[in-house]
Amino acid sequence: MPICSICGTTIEADAKFCAECGAGVGNEEEMDVSETMIAMAAEYERKVRENPEDTSARYDLGLARMYERKWGRAAEQFQRVIDLQPEFADAHANLSVCLSKLGQPDRALEEAETAIELDPGKKRYRKIKRQLTGRTH
Repeated sequence: MPICSICGTTIEADAKFCAECGAGVGNEEEMDVSETMIAMAAEYERKVRENPEDTSARYDLGLARMYERKWGRAAEQFQRVIDLQPEFADAHANLSVCLSKLGQPDRALEEAETAIELDPGKKRYRKIKRQLTGRTH
């Protein structure tokens, strides 16, 4: 079964979207960024400009950048969310994914472990860590 390149969740073979995070499934080179995602990112950017400490808008902007596969820009938003709200486990997990895509496996693993420490019951965080360490179980 394929694995979501955004969140690491196993995806059904015929699925068009990841059930966990909503990312489109398919060949990265073939995927186009939708106009809707671009408009959403612009709206989140506006909200962040109006209120730089709005962690919700920053987090959503980070997600939008992940869907666009703009890993560095997404990582910046998740890091800022963590700076403002260190206990935000999902921000740590998503930063981990971005850092992995940016070729920073050690930092990515640290962020995944932090997410697990903050919310040990969330299976997605353990999946991310397993992917980073190359384990399947």
